[in-house]
Amino acid sequence: MNSLLVITLAAFALLALIVIVLIKNTRLRLWQGLIIFLLPLIVANLLWFSWVAPQRLQAAQREQAVSQLTKMPGFRVLQTQEPTLWLLLTQELTRRIRAGEPADKATGELRGWLIEVVNQRLMRGTDAAVVHYISVSVEEMQALNQIDPGLCFRYLYPQVSGGINLQTTLSPALNRREAEAMEQLLLNSPPPEQPLDKTQAQDDLQKITGQLYQKWGDRLQQLNMPADTAVDRSSLCAMSIDLYSAILALPDKRAANLLRRMIALSGQ
Repeated sequence: MNSLLVITLAAFALLALIVIVLIKNTRLRLWQGLIIFLLPLIVANLLWFSWVAPQRLQAAQREQAVSQLTKMPGFRVLQTQEPTLWLLLTQELTRRIRAGEPADKATGELRGWLIEVVNQRLMRGTDAAVVHYISVSVEEMQALNQIDPGLCFRYLYPQVSGGINLQTTLSPALNRREAEAMEQLLLNSPPPEQPLDKTQAQDDLQKITGQLYQKWGDRLQQLNMPADTAVDRSSLCAMSIDLYSAILALPDKRAANLLRRMIALSGQ
């Protein structure tokens, strides 16, 4: 920027000198010399403000978007693992930044774009990575439920009432743990999908639902119909926390197996 300014000033100084020499040594009049001097200045300003400056601003905004995602755990892994998704994320984040949205808030809004990738990786991830990621997710549910059960419901069922921006809702420490857990899941989920023991998953789920039924009774059925307007969303969040907590209490291999089975069934 400074070098361009120096070059521009030098060019106009040279032009001014040429105009002065022409006025002194030719029949060129002063007003004509002023036109010769001012015309390039006007054209240069029009060019700068109509094309060069906007191009530079757009480049800076895109660089800011890429930098923002590159430094964030979880997102940064996608640059090499999911290049198509990475391109879409950088384009959307750039658009939001250009619209005046703060970078951190805009990044939080992109979290919902990762749901499909995360679910795919939960089917492929190691038992430890899957269990750790879901355990942090349960922490998020508990934190949201303390703030407002409605937020917890939106977190669990974004397809029903829209998701939430965790970046602006939860503490930085919890957001950091979630991002790191997601990154570990992405780094430890090579193809193919892990084998499913459907029989074991069914047995474990029956035992867990039996235990939960003693506490929640028939209300437990609401877990199967979150879109029903009659459901108690506060209880639904609490039941979900109890369900996932009970699953995580299983040995890692069985817990991960049951979680994968639930994801597989939800996609059918």
